[in-house]
Amino acid sequence: MNLNPASVLKIDKKNINGVSIEERDHLGKINLRGKSSDKEFMKNVGSVLDLVLPTEPNVRVSNNNINIIWLSPNEWLIETSESKTQKILTLVKSTINPENTAISDVSFNRTVLRLKGDDIYTLLSKYLVINLDEVLKTNYSVAQTIFVKIPVLLIRNNNDNETKSIDIHLNRSHAKYVYELLKDGCKILNI
Repeated sequence: MNLNPASVLKIDKKNINGVSIEERDHLGKINLRGKSSDKEFMKNVGSVLDLVLPTEPNVRVSNNNINIIWLSPNEWLIETSESKTQKILTLVKSTINPENTAISDVSFNRTVLRLKGDDIYTLLSKYLVINLDEVLKTNYSVAQTIFVKIPVLLIRNNNDNETKSIDIHLNRSHAKYVYELLKDGCKILNI
């Protein structure tokens, strides 16, 4: 069975009431677990990726088309292009101690919906119980929350002077349901 991070929804980019919704396909995702207190682990992974793993909660760091997203004190999500996923996976595996760490390709497990528009916080507030202005106040902020009983990871993609943009990471099995809710929510944004 060939698993890949290709599109789940197979949709064209939709623009409804000034909010665009699209699925980001061909995006590689690697889950990394290890102790942030293990200096050798942190140093080895940092040197391979040319980035320091974030230890501050709900933060993302980026470099050379790689995002590293803090998920918990000992867990990170590495996001990169599909073409670089296996190379990064192999490089990181070669530098870490497999007895104290875990690394796996989760590209096939999750999909990413990108929302863009000035009203996306208003749209998402219909489905979330967090204050997005507070939790996503900087361009390197991330948040883990529940979207109508579905666990999601939200990643802010814009600088302060740009149009708001958020990526929503979610299980592939929930993608169609969440997409339909977002489309319906966009239709009544300005009422």
